[in-house]
Amino acid sequence: MAHVETLEKRLERIEKLLIELNSKIDNFMGYEYLSKDEKKELKKMKEEIKKGEFIKFDELFGD
Repeated sequence: MAHVETLEKRLERIEKLLIELNSKIDNFMGYEYLSKDEKKELKKMKEEIKKGEFIKFDELFGD
């Protein structure tokens, strides 16, 4: 059971890192070269994550 808890904690950490990464997406090199549609899609993804509208790792790959 301890292994499951450890794995769960690691997955939660990965989720938090992905959310943090999403918040920095506007600052990556090459952002200025994205098309208008690509920037719009990134903005949509950011809004979905802020609202909690994303699939967690364990929901996708869990039992």
